[in-house]
Amino acid sequence: GLPKAARVSHLKSIMCLSFYELVGASSSDVVYLALPLYHMAGSLLGVVGCLGIGERGRAPGGSRGCFGADPPPLHPAGATCVLKEKFSASRFWEDCRAEGVTVFQYIGELCRYLVNQPQRPGERQHGLRLAVGSGLRPDVWRSFQRRFGPVRIVETYGMSEGNVTLFNYTG
Repeated sequence: GLPKAARVSHLKSIMCLSFYELVGASSSDVVYLALPLYHMAGSLLGVVGCLGIGERGRAPGGSRGCFGADPPPLHPAGATCVLKEKFSASRFWEDCRAEGVTVFQYIGELCRYLVNQPQRPGERQHGLRLAVGSGLRPDVWRSFQRRFGPVRIVETYGMSEGNVTLFNYTG
């Protein structure tokens, strides 16, 4: 349906900074994002999530944190985000190869569109290692991995106005 306004707290926005790190992305990743930026999945999880990927390090001067623990990231490094104006199933793998994409943020239908494309040579020659999103049907999940290779899929569920998010790390 049409976009609806939802009240999103500052705390929830800050929590989105850690989204990609929670699913296993790092500052060396290149994230493919074709979701609309007026939606929380595109703007806060996608763009803000890329900005929040940090490098764990020591405090200035090499000192350790309280009780010898590693301190939180001092300077978020961020990750490269490839923003696409709209999703194209016919150009997706070509785009991934051209941009060096390693992470794909989806909604379930995007993966179905890819699986339903005619088979082409080179579909398994890509650097994609992680797909993260929500709404992926089990049959499409299996078909996606069988056809495109051993891409790790992390399925999530959350609502803009909710206060709990679920992650399926195990498949």
